[in-house]
Amino acid sequence: MASTSSKSKKRLRSFPLSRKTPADLRKAITDDDIDAFQKAYIRAIAKPLKRFRKQLDGFPLLALWSENTVELSGRERELAASLDELSDRSSEKRSSKKSKGSKSASPYEEILANWLIESGGMPGPWETIAIAEILLREGHRLSSERFTSTLSILADAVLREPIGGLFEGSESISESDDAIRQIISKGEAPWICSVLLSPLGDIKSIQQAASEALVKVLEESSDADGLVHGSMIRRLSEWLAPLARCTFLSEIFEQPLWQDDSQQRLTAVVERAVMLVLPISEHHADSDSPNQFPPALADVLEFFLAVAGSASERRLQRFLKDCRKPATEVSSPKKFKKKKGDGESSDAKGESSTVTKKNKPPVSWQSDNSCVAILRSGLEADSDVLTLEWHSSDAQVLLAAAGVPILTGHWNWSVKIDDEIVPAPSTWKCSCWFLDPETVFVELEGEDSAPVKRVRQLLLAPHDRFAMMTDSVTCKDPERRIQLVTSVPLAEGTVCTLDAVTRELSLSVGPRRVRTFPLWMEDDRVQHTLGSYREHDGQLELSGVGKGGVTLPLALDWHPKRDDAPADWARLTVTDARRIVGAHEASGFRIRIGNHQVLLYRSLMAGQNSRAVLGLHTWDESVYSRVPSKPGQLEPLVEVESPE
Repeated sequence: MASTSSKSKKRLRSFPLSRKTPADLRKAITDDDIDAFQKAYIRAIAKPLKRFRKQLDGFPLLALWSENTVELSGRERELAASLDELSDRSSEKRSSKKSKGSKSASPYEEILANWLIESGGMPGPWETIAIAEILLREGHRLSSERFTSTLSILADAVLREPIGGLFEGSESISESDDAIRQIISKGEAPWICSVLLSPLGDIKSIQQAASEALVKVLEESSDADGLVHGSMIRRLSEWLAPLARCTFLSEIFEQPLWQDDSQQRLTAVVERAVMLVLPISEHHADSDSPNQFPPALADVLEFFLAVAGSASERRLQRFLKDCRKPATEVSSPKKFKKKKGDGESSDAKGESSTVTKKNKPPVSWQSDNSCVAILRSGLEADSDVLTLEWHSSDAQVLLAAAGVPILTGHWNWSVKIDDEIVPAPSTWKCSCWFLDPETVFVELEGEDSAPVKRVRQLLLAPHDRFAMMTDSVTCKDPERRIQLVTSVPLAEGTVCTLDAVTRELSLSVGPRRVRTFPLWMEDDRVQHTLGSYREHDGQLELSGVGKGGVTLPLALDWHPKRDDAPADWARLTVTDARRIVGAHEASGFRIRIGNHQVLLYRSLMAGQNSRAVLGLHTWDESVYSRVPSKPGQLEPLVEVESPE
C-alpha cells in the first residue's frame, strides 16, 4: 500500500500547472494529498460533469461505438474486451433497482487497475477516448489512487508536448487516407483530453488543433449540402460516432467546437444521414458476434440529433423512433394530387427544386462532389429508398422497398464487343438529376474514352411503390455484336420465385415481396428471346445481346394493390420519319401491371428527326412516362434532353 501511495504521490507532482490552475488543486498537489486532489479536480468541473452524467444516464460507454472502427493494439483489445463484458453485465442488471451511484464503488475500478498494470508507452487513440470517458463518468466513484494514476498518464501524453505526445508520429495515418481514424486520432482524442484536463492549465492550443482537425475532416468528407462522400456511406455510423461524441462534449462543457459554417454543415450532415436509416432488420438478431458489427446508424443519430442544432429535430427523432419497430406489410402510398403548375418535367440537372412543406425536411439529395444520390419517397419508416454512390469504378446501389433492403451492393457491369471484354469505366459522372413530387431520377455516364458509351439510370416513383433500373451501352459501329451483363447482390435472406407463365421474378425478404420484370425480354416464357434474367450465386443477373447497342430496363413493383395483378410487357416499335429504327439507335418498352402502365424510351444514337413511339413524338434521349388507362395524353415523368 505504501508503495502504491508513493507512486500516486510521485505522479501527482508530475502534473503540469499553470496560472489558471485552481488554488485548492494547486495546494493538493503541493501537499501530496491525492484525496484532496481528486475532490478539487472533480469540483473544478462539477457543473458540466453533472450535465454529462445526467445526459448519459442509461447509455453504455460511448467509446464502444468505435471499438471495431480502427485497428487496436493488444492492450487496447484487452481493454475493449473488459469493457464489453462489463457492458453486457450492466445491460442484464439495467432492469433492476439502481443503487446510489455516488456512494458505491465504480465498476470500472478493476478495469482501470488492470489497464494501469499493462500501460507502457503512449496510449493509443481509441483507449485514450475510452479512458477519458471513464474518468469523466466515474471519476467521483473511483479511488483517489486509481483516479490520479490514470489521469496522470493522459496528462503526461498530452500536456508535455506542443501538440500532444500521443498524437505525434502518425504520418502513416494521413497517408492511408482513413478519414475515420483521422477523426479519432487527430480530432476526438485530443478534444476529449482537452476537456478532461482543463482544470490543470491552458489547453487552448490542444483544443484549437483538435477543432481544426475535426473541421478539416468534416469539410473533406462532405459537401456544403451535408452529403457525406460516397466512400463513407457504407461506414457512415462509424464516421459519425466521433463527431457525435465531440459535439456532445462541446455542448456539455460549453467549449466552442464548430464555427457558423462548419456548424451549418454538421447539422446538414446529420439531417441527410437520417434519410439513410431503415427499420430494424431481424437478419443479424441471432449473430454469434454482435460486437463485430458497427454501431447502428439510428443509435448514433438519435444521440447526435439532440446536439446537432437541427430545426427539424422533433420530426426526425420521431422518424428514428418509428424505425425501431420491425417492418410490417406494405402500406398503400398517398395518392399524388397535382396542383396548378405541377406536371412540368425537367431535364436540366440541378434545376428542379426540392418540394417540401413547412418544417418538413427534404428527403432526396444528389451531390457531384460526394458522388452520391439519395432517392427517397418520404420521411416515414416504410418509405422507399434507392441510394447510388459512384466514387470509384464500382458503383454501389441499394434498394429498400417500404424500408426493407432488397438489393444492396456492387452494381456490377461487364461488356463484350465481338466476344472481347471491354474494360469497366474507371470513373462515373452524374449526367442528370431530376426531382419533383412524382419522380426522383438519376443518371450516370462512364467518363472514360472507351469504345462504348455506358449509361445507367435509376427512377423511383414516390407515390407508386415502383422503380426502374436501366443499363445501356452503345458502340459507334452498328454492326458489332454487343453483350452486356449486369448484376447486383440480393439482400441476405432473399427468396426468388419464378412466375409459371411469364419471365417475372419475385423477390421476397421477410414481409416484403417485390415483383421484377425484365422488359428487354419477351414476357411469355414460351417465346424465344436473346439474353437472360436470373438469380445466380446470390446475385440478380441481367444480360442482353444486340448489334451496335443494348438496353436492359428492369421494372420493380411492390404496390400492395398490384400484388396479384396480371402483368405484361413488350418492346415497342420506334420510328424516325416513318423508318423503323434498330435497337442500336433507340428502344422503347411498355410495362403494364393491372391498370398501372409505364413507357420507357431510350435513344442510343441521336436522330435527324424527332422519333415516335406509342404516340410519343420526342427529340429527347430518355423519356419515362405514364400511359393512361383511359384514352388521353401520355403523362411524362421525366424527360432527358439529348446532348448538344
